Amino acid sequence: MTNKTMSNRHLIIRTYLQTILMTTLLSLLITIGVLFVLLFNNSTTSANKMLDSLQDTFVHVTPNTDAWQASSQQGASTTYVRIQVFPNASTSASQFYSTGTKSFMRRHQDNLNDRFLWVKGKGLFVYRQRHTQKAVYQVWLSLNEILSELITVLVAILVVSVLSSLFGIALINVLSRKITQPLTDLTAAVTDEKQKDQLDQTPLPVPNSPTEVKQLGDEFNQLLLKLNRQMQREQQFVSDASHELRTPLTAIRGYVSLLKNHGQDHPEVIAESLNFLDDESLRLQKLVEALLTITRNEKLEVNLVPVDVSSVIQEIIDGYHVDKRTIAFRGDPKVTAVADANSVKQIVLALLDNAQKYSPADSPITVEVKRSNDQVFIRVTDEGIGIPDAQKKRVFDRFYRVDAARSSKIPGTGLGLAIVSQLVALNKGKIAITDNVPHGSIFTIALKAAF
Repeated sequence: MTNKTMSNRHLIIRTYLQTILMTTLLSLLITIGVLFVLLFNNSTTSANKMLDSLQDTFVHVTPNTDAWQASSQQGASTTYVRIQVFPNASTSASQFYSTGTKSFMRRHQDNLNDRFLWVKGKGLFVYRQRHTQKAVYQVWLSLNEILSELITVLVAILVVSVLSSLFGIALINVLSRKITQPLTDLTAAVTDEKQKDQLDQTPLPVPNSPTEVKQLGDEFNQLLLKLNRQMQREQQFVSDASHELRTPLTAIRGYVSLLKNHGQDHPEVIAESLNFLDDESLRLQKLVEALLTITRNEKLEVNLVPVDVSSVIQEIIDGYHVDKRTIAFRGDPKVTAVADANSVKQIVLALLDNAQKYSPADSPITVEVKRSNDQVFIRVTDEGIGIPDAQKKRVFDRFYRVDAARSSKIPGTGLGLAIVSQLVALNKGKIAITDNVPHGSIFTIALKAAF
């Protein structure tokens, strides 16, 4: 059995019909209950008035039936009366009947004393009796007129409910279509083939109302924008990775071809070719390792715990030796941050490698650790070529290099700072670049301090 999906419009109409049906039934039940109470009270009041009238008109030996019929709201055809007179010193016991009462009592003698009596062809009757010193008064009063009014009211309620339901369905149908139309248009825009082809350039149309649909459309466009940017970054990454991989592979194949064709005749090219092949294969290996690192970091989950950042960085500096470069450490001892120790090591090492590549061999590099309020700051300062303001954010993009023509002579994959940015994000930190006046750059990492 398959589940049929239901649109919002049909759901609104169905809910409205269910509400109207429940409201109508509840109204009918309440109306029937109220009218039944009124029927009971009115019938009791009418019967008591009839008994009062009979008692008031019985002033002689026989009751004055003309008088009570004249004062009664009921006629002889709808009311049956029997009076049983008690004997006294001057009269014997006797019974008096209104018109048709004897025949009525003979046909329904089994249930004459029921409080309510249903008579086929005549309707519903209420029975009341009263004992006095003179007589016993018995009255069977027809309720057909009251029942007719009750049925009229119920029919009126049903008619009004049906008409209001039909009018409500038409109105709800129009309103629901108006409410759901923006969602329908939004869905149509998403599923439109032309819109799909241009999804990376054209945002979806967003209506100004209702507010919920506008908010949904805006959020959806923001999501599409993020996905499109991510897709463009991935496409650019694939293109850049292909280019970076193609360059050493082309060079390797060129020198392999050179060795095959001229190695025997020109032995002097063998050593040069082998050195070049070794350099390019090492470059290729580092590039592949960097690509794998970036891929792993996208799914990496780190355990953030209190880490003595000062000790970790001091250990890195003590073991970092490149071209006898001076690396100074500044900061307070035992500065603790909430981070992953291995990630902190990779970040600092990558920033040190970047600093020594883009700064003179005799210039110092400074690493500073400082705590301020609830944050720990790690600063790596160099006196290198610096980074223009317009390119400070782009240096964290994969394969991006400042002054590509000049940077092409500097060894590296162009992925170091991209990996740094990934690791900083995994540690819930932030990274920023500022200028080191008069020249050079300052990379600042902000991590949450441990308490």
